[in-house]
Amino acid sequence: LCFMLKQLDKIEEELIQKIFKLSIEKFNGNNSLFARMSNCSEGSIRRIFKNEQKMTFHMLLKLCYGLEIDLKDILAEINTTIIKK
Repeated sequence: LCFMLKQLDKIEEELIQKIFKLSIEKFNGNNSLFARMSNCSEGSIRRIFKNEQKMTFHMLLKLCYGLEIDLKDILAEINTTIIKK
C-alpha cells in the first residue's frame, strides 16, 4: 500500500509540474488570472504549486478548463501506470 501511495504522489507531482509549466506559458505566471479562468481561488493554486495542498480530481478538471486543454492531453505525457509490488 505504501509503495502504491508513493507512485500516486509521483503521478500527482508530475501533473502539477505539467500544469505549472502550461500556466506559465498561458498566463505568464499570473496565478490570479489562472484562478479566475479556472473558477477557483488563487490561494488553492498557489498551495497546489507549492505542494501544500493535494489536488483533487475536481480541481484537476477546473485547472484543465482554465488552461483550455483536455485532461487526456495532460495525462498523455505522464506515466500513470501503477505497479504492484
